[in-house]
Amino acid sequence: MDPKPEHSPSEQVRPLVRKHRGPSAVWILPLLAALIAGWLVYKSYSQAGVMIEVVFSSAEGLEPNKTRVIYRGLPSGTVRTLKLNEDLQTVTAEIEINANAQALLRKGTLFWLVKPQISLSGVRGLETLVSGHYIGVRPGEGEAAYRFTAADEPPPATRDRDGLYLTLYADSVASIHRGSPVYYRDIDVGQVLDYRLSTNSDQILVDLFVEPQYAHLVRKHSRFWNASSLEIKGKLPEINLRLGSLATIIAGGVHFYTPAPKENPAAEDGDQFPLFPDYEAAEDGVPVKLVFPSNTRLSVGTEVLSHGVRVGRVRDLEMTEDFRELHAELLIDPRARALLRAGTRFWLAQPSLPSADFNLQDLLSGQHIELAPGQGAETFSFTALNEPPADPPVYEGLPIKLEAESLGSVGRGSPILFRQLPIGEVTGFELSPSGDRVIIHAVVKERYRDLVKASSRFWNSSGLQFKADLEEGVSVRTGSMQTLIRGGISLFNPTGKASPLKQPEPTFTLYPDLDSATDDGRLLDDNSGELTVHVSAPERGAVTVGSPVLYRGVEVGEVRHYRLAANGTAVDIRLAIRAPYRDLVSTASRFWIASAVSAKASLREGVSIQSGSLSQLVKGGIAFDSAEGGRKIDRNTRFTLYPSEQASQEQVHPILIHFAPGADLAAGAPIRYRGAQVGRIDAVRIADEAGDRLVEASLFREAAFIAREGSRFWISEPTIRLSGIENPSNLLFGNHVEVLPGNGASSDTFIALRRAPAYRPQPGLTVELHAEQLGSIAVGSPVLYREVPVGRITGYEINLRGDGVVIYAHIRPSYSTLVRTSSHFFNHSGVKAHGGLFSGVNLNVASLETLVGGGVSFTTDDLEAPAVQERTVFELHDEPDAKQPVIQAVNGGKAQ
Repeated sequence: MDPKPEHSPSEQVRPLVRKHRGPSAVWILPLLAALIAGWLVYKSYSQAGVMIEVVFSSAEGLEPNKTRVIYRGLPSGTVRTLKLNEDLQTVTAEIEINANAQALLRKGTLFWLVKPQISLSGVRGLETLVSGHYIGVRPGEGEAAYRFTAADEPPPATRDRDGLYLTLYADSVASIHRGSPVYYRDIDVGQVLDYRLSTNSDQILVDLFVEPQYAHLVRKHSRFWNASSLEIKGKLPEINLRLGSLATIIAGGVHFYTPAPKENPAAEDGDQFPLFPDYEAAEDGVPVKLVFPSNTRLSVGTEVLSHGVRVGRVRDLEMTEDFRELHAELLIDPRARALLRAGTRFWLAQPSLPSADFNLQDLLSGQHIELAPGQGAETFSFTALNEPPADPPVYEGLPIKLEAESLGSVGRGSPILFRQLPIGEVTGFELSPSGDRVIIHAVVKERYRDLVKASSRFWNSSGLQFKADLEEGVSVRTGSMQTLIRGGISLFNPTGKASPLKQPEPTFTLYPDLDSATDDGRLLDDNSGELTVHVSAPERGAVTVGSPVLYRGVEVGEVRHYRLAANGTAVDIRLAIRAPYRDLVSTASRFWIASAVSAKASLREGVSIQSGSLSQLVKGGIAFDSAEGGRKIDRNTRFTLYPSEQASQEQVHPILIHFAPGADLAAGAPIRYRGAQVGRIDAVRIADEAGDRLVEASLFREAAFIAREGSRFWISEPTIRLSGIENPSNLLFGNHVEVLPGNGASSDTFIALRRAPAYRPQPGLTVELHAEQLGSIAVGSPVLYREVPVGRITGYEINLRGDGVVIYAHIRPSYSTLVRTSSHFFNHSGVKAHGGLFSGVNLNVASLETLVGGGVSFTTDDLEAPAVQERTVFELHDEPDAKQPVIQAVNGGKAQ
């Protein structure tokens, strides 16, 4: 055993103390924590993003902390917050852009929302179906910026790829879209980048890109055309059908080809080419301008022949601004260029039937342009002959000239007829020097020349005449086969006018029909015992030649003729009253249309229908009656033809009202003033190509005060609201016309308002409410006093300064005394919500009507305050807690 030291019990053991040099290890942990915290602060600061604002037109597809900003596939930012702008039309998105993407934030940088879009040119943004919508960005090159406005559509592709960039110009973009392919021999060699209007807005510019491996195919003389999916062109007996690929059917596209020689210089970036509408228009050839008269029947694609050989076709047609000439652009085969000389003649050749050189091919193929080569210098602009080169007459006789507005069915060789016997024929025709008439040359055979007198009348006689009548049956009269096909000209000599000719080649007028040649039948009428009278009506209606003229149900005459009046605003109808009844017509006679069917309908009395004879139902008729005290009339006295017997008895005041295109308005619609009918609409017709309407109306005798300058007319339509239906009868019987009388001089012509005036005087009280915005208030919105409807909003308009609106509130007469100078008007919102973090949400919902259509409420602090006048002005407040009403100065009931 080891010996143990021996110590006494009272002896202490002292510890050995050594001095430690250096810091304690305990401080390592706080120091390490400080280093980590500093590194985190530095990293957070160095990688912190930049906040920017981007204004979008809508927040659709945007989600805070979810929607990302992606540049070239790399996430570069995130939407943090969204807020609605003060204009209530746009949304501002606050976006945090990553630090490494700050270089994108420049003036000119474009932002847009990428979402899936399906169009004819394909599907874009398909990846967003999985990842969600994101914001695309294209950097600009300006100074640093932090507020941007997003584009509604993705910008066109940038020109940062190798390849060929070209621009095409055309009159229409047709079926071309962004991304539409560019084809060469049906191989996809590029795509359409964008299209836009030219600087002067006359053409469409189409930007396209050709892949670099195909750029050498495009030369300076290459020709581009719209790759339409389906083209049907041609005429009998040949029809051409061109069907594109399925891709062009869906997305359209552009084709091009390069005609020989292909050694021409290659196209360069920025070169411009015309875009032709189809392949035929893009074909190569010699362009020639050919002028025809405006009445020439010509179509694109008409062939140009020379001695039966096809040498070209019509590529384009254009009418001059004065409609006097038709300009045709021909495309002549380059091999026929030698034929284009100053002496070359062109004319429109028609297949004639029958003719010596007739064949079925000519009939099926139709007309063509004939080219007769000539001599002289080379030229590319010609004026077409009005007819083929004249042929000498086939026999001697009396040459005559006939002047007509148009050639009609008359052609070379058409016969001249007298009592259906041919006495001559047409030898040619031409335009007059002024170009406004056609001169027809004809020859009457020598043995028939005495039939032509100075008073002779010629008219264009058709080979087929058709007449149908319930009493006389159906009558069809035809001439010879030649006149049936080729037409003809007939000759008529009035009795008692047989003066001889004074010129060797007399000129006559060619009338379009027998009625015109006989002065509406007067020259044929030898029954001097009849009385001829004229009646004038806005339209012919069911009246026709042969319609009976009735006196108390007895037929006493008939309609002989009708035509437009000289001013073109009425129809002049000539009546023949038989001799035994001519004394029944006097200066006190009234004529009206005798309707075969008379119908009356009302919701209370039902429907009453009275029908006349079947003959009157089909042929129509005119009735008249004569009051006592009338005087005897002369021949050709004129009367007014009324639409009904009732109208002939009413003493109405006719007026004309011009209405702009818009709400429907039909004849028979009432004209109302303060709910009472004061007139009716008689006729509605289109006034011009813009759709303006000229309305003929009648004011009742007691409403003649409305026919003054300053009277305002407008169309009143039914309006359906939660509170009820305004003008409910219009749903069943159609719209009517409202009127406010003026106080000017007498007038019969008015221009209607496009809509009801904002302010209309009416019983009760109307006040003006001024506000910065209209809000949810609409015409018909209620005006409330202590939640009780006491009126409604009758109209609104922008104030004169344009910085606010004026709202017209009408108070019913029984409540008008509630409005005082101490009244206060405020916007009565359908929903009011108040809430706090601890108090919760207080939701106050008003009536369903004000919830949807809004309304106005008012309170009156002192009912003993002075009453207000018509059109006193109040300020419309947003809240009901504004203490003092704002009443503008009033002078004579109008705000100053």
